[in-house]
Amino acid sequence: MKINDVAKLAEVSLATVSRVINGKKVKESTRVKVESAIKELNYTPNFMASSLHKSQRNMILIIVPELSNPYYSSILQGIEVTAKSLGYNIILGSSYSSEKQLLDYINLLNTKLVDGIILMERLSREKISEKIKDENVLKKIVQCSEYIEENSLSYVTIDHEKAAYEAIHHLLSIGKKEIYFFSMKNNYTYSILRRNGVIRALKDNGLELKKENEILLDNLSIQEAHKQMDIILNNRKIENIGIFTVSDIIAIGILKSLNNKKILIPKNVAVIGFDNIDFSMATSPALTTISQPGYELGVESVKCLVRKITDIESKPEKIILSHELIVRETTN
Repeated sequence: MKINDVAKLAEVSLATVSRVINGKKVKESTRVKVESAIKELNYTPNFMASSLHKSQRNMILIIVPELSNPYYSSILQGIEVTAKSLGYNIILGSSYSSEKQLLDYINLLNTKLVDGIILMERLSREKISEKIKDENVLKKIVQCSEYIEENSLSYVTIDHEKAAYEAIHHLLSIGKKEIYFFSMKNNYTYSILRRNGVIRALKDNGLELKKENEILLDNLSIQEAHKQMDIILNNRKIENIGIFTVSDIIAIGILKSLNNKKILIPKNVAVIGFDNIDFSMATSPALTTISQPGYELGVESVKCLVRKITDIESKPEKIILSHELIVRETTN
């Protein structure tokens, strides 16, 4: 089945069919007719072949810090489903915290091998500009989840500070006055904002984040969190403690340590994670966590990016999605 058949059945031009497939603006009634014809004929666009004859490749590059983090799975699912529905294919790359590798990926946009980038890694505008000089090309980068406000690029995220504030408020509401905060030794926006939320929540309740209660990890790993929690358990009085972590992965390591030491959860120590990864429901006890709308983050990132690709005059967008505190057994 060819694109000509779709155009004939929908009674429109080939150019109109192409615009619908590529997610460009057409009248809604026209879009419905074309999409109906595509469905009826079971037509599958050959994006790779068509891209050889035009400057637009119908290809989106997704850059994540590391593929092993389960947090990204639902985001990637939202990205893939939405991109396909709008006529785009995706390429997935991981930087593994290598700035050189990250910039090499960014350069694919500069060389027009991809039409746009969804960036889930932290990279300053100054660094991006080392590869991309054209302002209109640079606009075709959308920051997802992690972002830098000063980049003046579109981003899709949640209110990290508010989410952390709610987590600490919950711990205080169940009587946990000795608050620990587990984070990372990095300058990621999400870490900074969540820390701000912790400090503000404590201050609003006449408390402060003690220096010795802020635990900064070298690596985002269950093993590292387990190791640091063991040190705390061996050297401090364990009573009336509430722990908030920037990742469910860290929280899982903490629970492993607490269980090994036979610490009662949440009676002696309550724990809240962040991200609501699938495994958070299977921990013992089940983990209270902040749920990010991963799938929706992916969906909105693609929609935002396609708007930038198809309209270079469009302004940067700031899209803040809702989060949710999921209360489970580690605090209940």
